[in-house]
Amino acid sequence: MPRTCTICSHPARETIDSSLIRRVSYRNISDRFDVSETALSRHLNDHLADYVQQALSKYGEKKGVRILDKLTATLDRLDGFLDAAEANSDAREFVVVAGEVRKELELLAKLQGDLAQEGTINLNLAPEWIEIRTVIVRALEPHPDARRAVLSALDGGGNGGA
Repeated sequence: MPRTCTICSHPARETIDSSLIRRVSYRNISDRFDVSETALSRHLNDHLADYVQQALSKYGEKKGVRILDKLTATLDRLDGFLDAAEANSDAREFVVVAGEVRKELELLAKLQGDLAQEGTINLNLAPEWIEIRTVIVRALEPHPDARRAVLSALDGGGNGGA
């Protein structure tokens, strides 16, 4: 049976969600609401975007847009800091603020459903693929030309070497 998300069932969920969107540190939220930092991270990645999408459809523009508006306002403020850092030729501050802008844009894209939240898998590092590849290569040892062709195709990315 799947575990119940402690944040989704928390009485202060809306405030926690708002804090996550505003990028309040996990430690501060954890201390304030007596929840684990792991639960906050899991909730942000697994449930918050879905929640905003549900809010948009269930409550219309009111609730979902309110969350998106807060995030957009934060982005606007960050843009101001980014402009100031550039105007002052403060490269270090520019890099720090640009990193925050990137995080906010990523979160906004996730919340709006424009960016998939699934993790990226490097198939070449997956133990199952390594095992299958090894079996194929060993099976082709008696056939050096076929082995070489298969290895070439595999190293070419599996798209005809394009």
